[in-house]
Amino acid sequence: MPSDFSFEFGDSLKPSVKICSLKGELDESVLDSLRNELVTVMSDMEIKYLVLNLHDLDFINSKGIGFIVWVHSHLAKDVRHLILADAKEAVMDVMNLVGLTTIIPYYANSEEALNNI
Repeated sequence: MPSDFSFEFGDSLKPSVKICSLKGELDESVLDSLRNELVTVMSDMEIKYLVLNLHDLDFINSKGIGFIVWVHSHLAKDVRHLILADAKEAVMDVMNLVGLTTIIPYYANSEEALNNI
């Protein structure tokens, strides 16, 4: 049964930045649909930064972590950047445990992330 998950894309004031807000549970049941949407965004070479806003993300498992690493790697090969922002404590604990925030920049909120781009 698919988990409770949704995502929404938004623009920032900077045309080179796209924001994707994740909500619910990021696990293997939702990765295909999210990947299909993100590939479209990631193929736009004008976008230099993709900010994943994790404010409403309640859960992430190892498949979700692997997916984020895939996005990071895909962008990095074109000298573009993934930025993580605004995770709840439970999600942050998982990201810290696997060392995700040592390879992908993390900010306390999207505004802080945008100010550091």
